[in-house]
Amino acid sequence: MTSPSAVPPDGTVSDYYSTLGPLLQMAWDDNFHFGYWDGPSDTSSVQEATDRFTDLLIERLRVGPGDRVLDAGCGIGKPALRVASATGAHVVGITISELQVKQATESARIDQLSDRVSFHYADAMATPFDDASFDAVLAFESINHMDRPTALREMARVLTSGGRLVLTDVTPPSDGSYRPEDDPKVVTSLTRLADWPGLISDAGLTLDELTDVTEHTKDTANRMIDGILRCRREFEQRHGVSVQEVLDAAKSALPTVPSAGCAIVVAHKP
Repeated sequence: MTSPSAVPPDGTVSDYYSTLGPLLQMAWDDNFHFGYWDGPSDTSSVQEATDRFTDLLIERLRVGPGDRVLDAGCGIGKPALRVASATGAHVVGITISELQVKQATESARIDQLSDRVSFHYADAMATPFDDASFDAVLAFESINHMDRPTALREMARVLTSGGRLVLTDVTPPSDGSYRPEDDPKVVTSLTRLADWPGLISDAGLTLDELTDVTEHTKDTANRMIDGILRCRREFEQRHGVSVQEVLDAAKSALPTVPSAGCAIVVAHKP
């Protein structure tokens, strides 16, 4: 397997997380993704709910010691480290944020997992890896920042025969109000659940599971707002920038929708 060295394209997504990342870490968790709650009576913390979601995807990866996993769009590395710790697999995380690479690499060192987990600056839509380099690919709430057909073809290319793809995606409201935006500053696009069988088939993969988990993730937005309000003063004192400025910048980079859902997609390479 070759070493990652590809230079990613436009840094809009990277800029988005550079702006929002410190607030997310303080208000939410090192998991930059939805939380998963069992129901209205579930009082799990954000950390427990986000780790639970990671564990649900780990189960679907079906990897073990010696297997190789690509985390495409790895954020600051918490899911990748959890995959390695839980399964014994070797994990390579890639992101188009140099800051995230540094943070994730330091976390691997602290967790004493640097021998099995590494993080690199690379584009998930055009990776520098050889064909059939990985036994599984994880894309945890990251493919919404990519051109899905391009990313899926690349993920299929680097998978071994029988290798599994496990991802989550952000879905639009069911009322049909969502329309894709042409503004290049918008870094996320939403795709209907019904579009996924065709996307998977067109990439040369076989669909194994398509599950709408919106009922379990829908409290994420409200809980995130609560977290931001709790840490607002501390964040502003520490970073010297208002929370409102950060949120305004983030809002301009997101689609205009009242709410968003979440889906789990699992496929394999024949």
